[in-house]
Amino acid sequence: MPFRQIYVPSLERNLSVCMAAPSSSAAADTHEAGLRAYHLAGGNSLHLHGEGGELHSRQAAGAWLQAHSLRKAFFLCTQICHDDWDESAQRSIDRFTPQAVRQDIAENLHLIGTDVLDMVYLDDRPPLPFEPVIEAVHREIASGRVRSFGVRNFTPERLRAAHRFAKETLGQGIAAVITTELSLFTANAPLWPEYIPFDAALQQAVLELGVVVLAHAGDLTLGQCLFGDAESGTVWRPEWVARWQHPDNTAIAARIQETAAILESTPRAIQMAWLLNQPFQVIAILPLPSFQTEIGRQYARGTQILLEDAKRLPRKQL
Repeated sequence: MPFRQIYVPSLERNLSVCMAAPSSSAAADTHEAGLRAYHLAGGNSLHLHGEGGELHSRQAAGAWLQAHSLRKAFFLCTQICHDDWDESAQRSIDRFTPQAVRQDIAENLHLIGTDVLDMVYLDDRPPLPFEPVIEAVHREIASGRVRSFGVRNFTPERLRAAHRFAKETLGQGIAAVITTELSLFTANAPLWPEYIPFDAALQQAVLELGVVVLAHAGDLTLGQCLFGDAESGTVWRPEWVARWQHPDNTAIAARIQETAAILESTPRAIQMAWLLNQPFQVIAILPLPSFQTEIGRQYARGTQILLEDAKRLPRKQL
């Protein structure tokens, strides 16, 4: 079942509603088969994180794109300026700097084997000024090495201020907001303590600015553990299970199951459908290995539940 594609004005191109994220863990052997399955399903965008300094997922994705002459057909998104870790001091190293912008973009271009990244995005560091970092990103855009940029974990106020600065000073605003916090279920806490909840205030800012939301939408971030059939191999820390033990979620799970029965679908597909039927544009980021399994087919079914069925979906007031 092919994924739908939508035109995203803030990125000025068509994207499949599902973006694949190659594993940065031990599942390195899933890359080629997963990329093939994702491409055959109509997917055309990759989230290449390289979490914790991992290199293989970017190298493997780049090699696959080159081997099949598909680089121009795919949208590539990478995170930059991710914190480093000082093992001896047991503390994080802040990399929210112009120097890190240049270093990470150069490294990603080299690892992927491309001369341009379609989008890079930044995690915020609220005590620090964002202006020098955004200026460094725009120097990369002016050089032709990057086409657009997004942000993650910016408060609504910082998001508006950063977008205004980028638009007025540099001529190109923020294109996307990346989040792990958009789910039909109610979370007791964000995935990590410093992450910004996707609440009504953030939704309003997204709508005002007209940016697309790239939402991590695997079982871990949608709360699939509440149905007892989360994808095998997913790491569930105790706090990530406790995150979904909110008193509202028993009733929400029941509504999801009822809706799945009415639409002859599955809870996983209903959650995906809810995600993609928001009042703002959403692209769902899914783990690449999923596309080789029945779980991937359930997500694909959810992408096909269009507006005519959306009135049946469970509602949630953000």
